[in-house]
Amino acid sequence: MGILERLLFGDLPATLERIMTTQAELAQALTALGAQLEKARGEITQKVSDLEAALAGAANVTPEVQAAFDALKAKVQVLDDLNPDAPTP
Repeated sequence: MGILERLLFGDLPATLERIMTTQAELAQALTALGAQLEKARGEITQKVSDLEAALAGAANVTPEVQAAFDALKAKVQVLDDLNPDAPTP
């Protein structure tokens, strides 16, 4: 086997194993990030709901507070729209 063949094919099994290991690690990391995103989405949604309930129960909410809440809710919606909701069965 010549130098070129050894460079191209001599370490092919080891190279393929490294690629597959790297892909498996990447898949695991992506799955973990997806789970973290779902957790964060649930926490954020709950906090927004809590704030909305507090504002609904408060007397004399100023326009500035309502505007700040509306802006926050819109930003949360933009983040939520980045990850499509799972279809309900």
